Amino acid sequence: MFFVGERIRYMTRFRLLVGIALFIAVIGVCLLLFNTRQADELVAQERLVVVSPHPTEFIIPLVQEFENETGISVEIISSGTSAAISDIISGDDIDLLWGGSILSVGPYKELFYAYNTLNKTVFSEECKNVSDEFTCFSDVPSIIMVNNDIIGDIEVNGYEDLLDERLKGKIAFANPYKSSSSFEQLVNMLYAMGNGDPDEGWDYVKKLIGQLDGNMLDSSSEVYKGVADGRFLVGLTFEEAAVTMLKSGKHIGIIYMKEGVVSTPDGIYINKNSKRIEQAKRLVDFLTSKDAQMFMAKNLGRRSVRKDVEPSNMVISYDEMKKITVDKEKVIANKDKWTDKFLELYEEAANE
Repeated sequence: MFFVGERIRYMTRFRLLVGIALFIAVIGVCLLLFNTRQADELVAQERLVVVSPHPTEFIIPLVQEFENETGISVEIISSGTSAAISDIISGDDIDLLWGGSILSVGPYKELFYAYNTLNKTVFSEECKNVSDEFTCFSDVPSIIMVNNDIIGDIEVNGYEDLLDERLKGKIAFANPYKSSSSFEQLVNMLYAMGNGDPDEGWDYVKKLIGQLDGNMLDSSSEVYKGVADGRFLVGLTFEEAAVTMLKSGKHIGIIYMKEGVVSTPDGIYINKNSKRIEQAKRLVDFLTSKDAQMFMAKNLGRRSVRKDVEPSNMVISYDEMKKITVDKEKVIANKDKWTDKFLELYEEAANE
């Protein structure tokens, strides 16, 4: 009986120890899974998904510096402004839209998170006075880009010169519904050729559409690359794109339209549904910091939105161009109407 009792006590202790060991093992596995999940969530938090219409050559140096400075990795998705906004509306995993003019993105204010960076205190007055859902990044004049190697004796100083019969079918222009810079060009020509009244500028727009001769491009990059590569003689684009082509050795010229130039800030916009709002704020702060803006102005050909940063010596001063002021609220309110009208005129021309 003594041995039987000892055996029972031994078996009881053994089962107890096995139970404790199993319990500890289960707890350990749970802790491991929890810690792994936490680590995965932390890694996910230390990254940003940014959609941008900017040229890759422009984006890379700024992104690399941000990653080195913060340890936050950035995934860049190249996209036109209109497509980027559609992706945000669809709920894609996007933290910020970097690029697209204030006028083009203006109608979609409700998509973005209101953030007032401290850097705004040194912005120019024009760039300060925008909704907190928009943070101005750079000031972007519309220009005409010319391929100097093949333009020959055709003189181009402004919009009126684009109606030269020798340029028919040789003008690069992107769909203003898809491209923010092309919408800016549409606004520019409506105000410039309408003498300040955009309703009076449509006669010119109709004539220009005829000059396109059925060639309307899908993206802003096709415009400046098409001119630089000699596919087109001239293109309606934005200043920094032309500067980038110049820096790469292309023989192109930058024309500031004699009829007048609209220069509109583009922006950085935080998706209000981002799961990484704090990291997104850090990117906004970085891109509008003095160091980043100085680098951009000196090396990338963009005009800073900060009053304490000098413009690049690769571009002319505002004093040297005829600058046009537009009614921003009117432009934002009429964006869809104007792009629809442009496309209707384009279809009519195609069917003639």
